[in-house]
Formats: sequence, C-alpha cells, structure tokens
Amino acid sequence: MKFSLVLIWFCLSPVQLQSPDDQLVVENSVQPGVWTELRDTVVKLKVRVKSSEMKIEELEQRNAALEERVASAELGVGTLKEDSTCRPKAAFTFASGLRGYHGPYRSDTRLVFRKKIMNVGYAYNPSTGVFTAPVRGVYYFRFSVLGASRSYWTGVHLVKNHQRIIIAYESPTGNHQYAVGGATLLLEKGDVVYVLLRSHCQIYDSNDNHSSFSGFLVFRM
Repeated sequence: MKFSLVLIWFCLSPVQLQSPDDQLVVENSVQPGVWTELRDTVVKLKVRVKSSEMKIEELEQRNAALEERVASAELGVGTLKEDSTCRPKAAFTFASGLRGYHGPYRSDTRLVFRKKIMNVGYAYNPSTGVFTAPVRGVYYFRFSVLGASRSYWTGVHLVKNHQRIIIAYESPTGNHQYAVGGATLLLEKGDVVYVLLRSHCQIYDSNDNHSSFSGFLVFRM
C-alpha cells in the first residue's frame, strides 16, 4: 500500500535530475484537489482491504466448520462399520436331507435337519437339530414338513427349551400335504429352539427339500 502511494506521488510531481551531483529535485506543485482525491482513493482501498479480510475470515470459519462435520461423519461411519463387524449374526435354513419316510415313533422325536442351505453364524447345529441363541434378542423361526401317508398323521411342534410353542397337524389322506408353522420368539443367550416330530406321526422328503427348518435374528435386545 505504501509503495502504491509513493508511486502515485511520483507520477503527480515533477521530477528533475540535475548534474553534476545527480540530486533528485521534487517540486511539490500538487493541487489540493489532487490530494483530496488521493486521500479518498486510499480510504476506499483500506475499506476494500478490510472487507476482503472479513470475507477471508468468514471463509476460514466455514472451512473449519466443514472440516469438523466431515471428521464427525467419518467417526460415525467408522463406528457403524465397527458395530456391524462386531454384531453377532444368526440365520439358517436346512432341509431334512431325507429320501423317503421318517417315522412313526412311539414317542416324540427331535427332527434333525441335516441338508445345509445356509448357516450364517453357525448357531444351528445340523448334528443335533438344535438352534442355540448367540445373544439375547428377537428371533423368527419357520418350519415346513410334508406328509404323504394314508395311515399316519403329519404332526410337529416348535419347541423353545422344553416349552412347546406351536403345533402343526395334517390328517392322512394319501396326498401331499404340508404342516407349516412359524413364530417370533424372545430368546435369552443360550436358549435353544428345535422341531419335534409327534409320536405316531410321519413326514416325507426327497431331493426337492419339501421339509425344512429356518430362522434368523431379527434384532438384539
């Protein structure tokens, strides 16, 4: 700013270099109106500089606020990823794996669905037919079994621990009939769920997976 004022002052003033001493002689012949105009120009420049400084400061504040929001969003995404990674998962679907008839038996018998279709989290054990809840939460279960006998009923229970929750029955007709059921259950960690074949009942299956058992964790509690 000072350099600009000096430059303007030199342009408005007659300058002579005289020999032999090469002295700079300046004749101060600037009119009062010129000084007034020059002063006004300086004032305007100062105002513009001040305005620019204020705008720069405002932009810096906005940028700082934006950086803070971005950092907060990144932290939230990281938390969600961590939560998703650490969250227990449980979902399964198994078919019976039978080829032909199963039953009847004199007493109730646990059905073991051995043919894996999906088993996320491995909470279902295909060796025992038992699902064990990995965490406390709400779960949904569904079963479907096929009957094709003229002599024996098709009947199964959905069991939680030792409590029979749902029963599904179909009478013997000689035609293919499904006994189907499902339930939403609140389970504690370690609770077990399985399907029980009723005594003197029979089911049928083939490679087409007519009889199946499935379930999944809806949400934690």
